[in-house]
Amino acid sequence: MPNETADPDHLQLDELKKRLDRKTKEVEIIQQVSSQINATLDLENIAKAMLSLMDEYFGFKYTMILLLDEDEEALSVLATHGYEDEGLGAKVKVGMGVIGMVAKRRKLMRMANLGQQRAYMQTIRQQVTQITDTELGDEVPLPGLKDVESQVAIPMMLEDELVGVFSVESLEFNIFDKGDELLIGILANQAAIALQHARLFQREQQRLEELNEAHRELADLNANLEQKVEERTAELLELSAKLAKYFSPQVYDSIFSGKLDVTIQTQRKPLTVFFSDLQGFTELTERLEPEVLTELLTHYLTEMSKVAIRWGGTIDKFIGDAILVFFGDPVTKGSREDAVACVSMAVEMLERLDSLRSFWRERGVARPLNVRIGIHTGVCTVGNFGSEDRLDYTVIGNGVNLASRLESNADLNQILISEDTYLLVKKDIRCEKREVISVKGVSHPVQTYQVVELINTPAHKDAMLEHAIPGLSLALDPFGLEDHDAARRLLSAALKRLNPKSEE
Repeated sequence: MPNETADPDHLQLDELKKRLDRKTKEVEIIQQVSSQINATLDLENIAKAMLSLMDEYFGFKYTMILLLDEDEEALSVLATHGYEDEGLGAKVKVGMGVIGMVAKRRKLMRMANLGQQRAYMQTIRQQVTQITDTELGDEVPLPGLKDVESQVAIPMMLEDELVGVFSVESLEFNIFDKGDELLIGILANQAAIALQHARLFQREQQRLEELNEAHRELADLNANLEQKVEERTAELLELSAKLAKYFSPQVYDSIFSGKLDVTIQTQRKPLTVFFSDLQGFTELTERLEPEVLTELLTHYLTEMSKVAIRWGGTIDKFIGDAILVFFGDPVTKGSREDAVACVSMAVEMLERLDSLRSFWRERGVARPLNVRIGIHTGVCTVGNFGSEDRLDYTVIGNGVNLASRLESNADLNQILISEDTYLLVKKDIRCEKREVISVKGVSHPVQTYQVVELINTPAHKDAMLEHAIPGLSLALDPFGLEDHDAARRLLSAALKRLNPKSEE
């Protein structure tokens, strides 16, 4: 009968073999874990690799790693494994609950039979709520098992410095032994080293990125300085274009060039003043719908403004359908040249008004548009008038009143000028002597003249060219023409149609 009693030496040998196998396995595990967690400098990847290996080698299904915040007052969840809710970013205050006490004492904490200590666990589950009532504010809920039976929390140390806490939970009863805890402690410290290196690397990368970003911004600033200046200039030009609509071009240029201070200041100087008013406009307001009336008035004032700008007039203001323009400030070419330009402008306005009548007649405005024009040359007060907060660049004086009275005494579509203006323009503009009028504020009678036609004044290069014969209608506005190449092609095509032989 074989001896059933085991040989003590054989049993001792088996035990030594088991211990050796375990140590060998532990060394392999340490090597595997160390190899994988040191293969990267990404904090989350290190933590996830650690938790995954803990599951692979020890069957730890529910684990998490928390890192100590820089202020060392709380720990934040870096990675979790096995929980439905990852809870990344959830915080645990140092000294609160199992994890918080491990962080505070820097010692492993092992809990078992937690099913009998549910009241204690309820305190743990309220960690985040309690933190919310202190100074951490609203945080992400901390992951955890509802029916946990066992928990081990291990400090992750780098020499004497706490890096974080490694936590394991289980639904089974007391599954952790001393050997596992020792090995897990070694692995936790290995992870602490890797995490600290990764954190330092991350901080250096962040600083390097901030430095590189500063260098890039500086390089971009240097490389694109001209572009940024151009963009800013374009913005200012756009704003200036909007502001320009509120000023006459000459006033606008004088303000933005610095020649004209935006302060209350006036001066007395010779000006040629133009005043016009539509006849029968009040009756039109009663007949036309407001929308049609607005469109008509806008069209009229726009076309008259274009003519005034082409001849260099300073548009003072629009008073309903009346227009006040003056020549001689802020830019002057001399009293004679200013007067000739003003009268020439008035002549072109009458010509332009004739085409406007046809335009509006085709759109149902049967009543013709007629205008009266008065022009006077004399010394006026011109400049900025108003308050310290709002200024109006305008002209005042008897010269303005006289231009207005000349306009009211003019016949329909007639330009009536004073003798002062006539003496300046008589070599360039043919006029007819009219009646003498008395003007309030002027001690002597005023001799008037009617403008007939231009004599020596060539047509302005930007003047409107308009003519119509049977079968051909031509209207050329050089000032408003934007695509000159297209205009040339159109005129060339028209000439070929008129001279078919040129195509052969």
